[in-house]
Amino acid sequence: MTYQEKIKEAFQSLEEARIQVFTALVNVAMHSEFKDVDELFEEGEQFSFRSSDFDHATDPNIQSLQYAVKAIEIAEDEMLGWNGANNLDLHDKG
Repeated sequence: MTYQEKIKEAFQSLEEARIQVFTALVNVAMHSEFKDVDELFEEGEQFSFRSSDFDHATDPNIQSLQYAVKAIEIAEDEMLGWNGANNLDLHDKG
C-alpha cells in the first residue's frame, strides 16, 4: 500500500471515529442535560444535530465528548489542507 493510500485510510478512520464519538455524545446528552429535547421527539423520529448544538452543555461528560469531536474535526481539516480533497477522494467535503 502506498503512502497516499495509507493517508486516505487514516482519514477514513478519523471520519468513522468522529461519527462514533458524536453519536455517543448525542446519546449521552439525550439521557441527561438534553432530556427535555429528547422528549419532544416520537420513537423513530430523526433529528440532525450539529456539534455546535452542544457548545454550552454543562455536563462534564458531554463536554469531554464534545472536546473529542472537535479534536477529530481539527485533525480532519488539517489533513484536508495538507492533502486536498481530491487526493483523499473527498469530492463532497472540503
